[in-house]
Amino acid sequence: MRGPVTATVTLVLLLSAAPPADARVQAHTTCEGDGCDAKAASSISGEHRARGRRKSNPISCRYARLPMPPDATLYRPDGTTIVPDGDGQWFERQCVDTRELAKISDSASPNADEASKIRAIMQQIHAVQRQPVFIRTRDVPDLIEEAKSRLQFPVLTPKFSPASPWTFVNYPTALWLEGDATARSATAEVPGVRVVVSATLEEVRWETGDGAVEVCAGPGRAPDPTVRGDHGDCSHVWSWPSLGQPDSAYQVVATALWRVTWTAEGAPGGGDLGLIPQRSAPIPVPVAEVQTLNIAPRA
Repeated sequence: MRGPVTATVTLVLLLSAAPPADARVQAHTTCEGDGCDAKAASSISGEHRARGRRKSNPISCRYARLPMPPDATLYRPDGTTIVPDGDGQWFERQCVDTRELAKISDSASPNADEASKIRAIMQQIHAVQRQPVFIRTRDVPDLIEEAKSRLQFPVLTPKFSPASPWTFVNYPTALWLEGDATARSATAEVPGVRVVVSATLEEVRWETGDGAVEVCAGPGRAPDPTVRGDHGDCSHVWSWPSLGQPDSAYQVVATALWRVTWTAEGAPGGGDLGLIPQRSAPIPVPVAEVQTLNIAPRA
């Protein structure tokens, strides 16, 4: 009974994989438990796409791990040998054509007896095409680099306050980055193996133009004008006015440091990829000195 039960579960998983529609061929693999569900879809481009006509790929596949040593010898359905290439893992690719399943389902009468229903289920199970495949572990480093190259970092603009039109000597000047500094991720995959690379803004280093560097956790924020003495989460105090500096302003540069990590589904591994710096263009920060004039009170 274990074989039919396993096959029935496989069939249910394949039937539940609804292929997404898009303007190009797409593939997506989700790995859970003992296998990976791969979904694929394609659509008509050009003139047909302009008319809104789409065509989804009716074939759905699932990759289930096989408890076989990497050096095992397995065969394709036509009898040819599959030669393992390096370190990796054996999977069974299980594909089904939903059109074939629909034909089998339509051939069974809604009022059929239990034997006919079971026979239809067995026909659907046999419609699943199975073939062993070997997924190389060495693909993982390539997938890491591919996913890493797909990371898209936002444009972060340095801001400071007060800034109308300058800030002042010996006064805490708030510094922050304006833009979307939320965490982001990118993926890359081959059948059976999926790598996710994630980036989180860890800190921002402000080169303030006077030889100092302020290291702040996160992008910072603008000060709240309703809160007395609020200077945001990150600030700097200039000791001298910017008179004599190029354009009479300190040239301030912010470098956002993104912590990048990776995880894998369908293959062992995961870890830290280090920091990726994102350096801003210099912004001028004019710093003025507040002068006071002592006048003797009139008699």
